[in-house]
This record gives sequence, structure tokens and C-alpha cells, in this order.
Amino acid sequence: MSLTTVPDPRHSFRSAVAALDPGPLRDVLTAVAYARDEAARTGALTAPDERWRAVVAAAERAVTASTAPVPLRLVA
Repeated sequence: MSLTTVPDPRHSFRSAVAALDPGPLRDVLTAVAYARDEAARTGALTAPDERWRAVVAAAERAVTASTAPVPLRLVA
């Protein structure tokens, strides 16, 4: 019987998030990853409240950032 290595889906998620340009979406997804990873490390069913508060704070910053004016770019 041979053992096969199953890729860790958390690693795939972290790699995809790291490939994003810095910004609000990346911040929110990073906060989600930290919350999920902490729950996995501790064997809990869900992440602690402070991790979810960090996710909410990142989401609030993303919403605030998204209401900032976006410079108009003309593409020829």
C-alpha cells in the first residue's frame, strides 16, 4: 500500500491570497485565513472571537476604502 500526499487546501488558499495585489480584498481574505488556521491548530470547531473581530475590522476597512474615489483611467 502506498501513501499519497494530499495537498493541504489551506496552502492553496494562502498561495492564491498571496498572489493578489495588496489591497482591501487581500486584507479580508488574510484575516479569514488566520481565523481558519487558528481554529485548525487548536482543534476547535470555529475560530476565537478575537479572530472574527479581526475579520470584521478588515471588512469594514475594505468598505471604507472602496468608497474612496477611483481615478479614471483612459485606455486607448
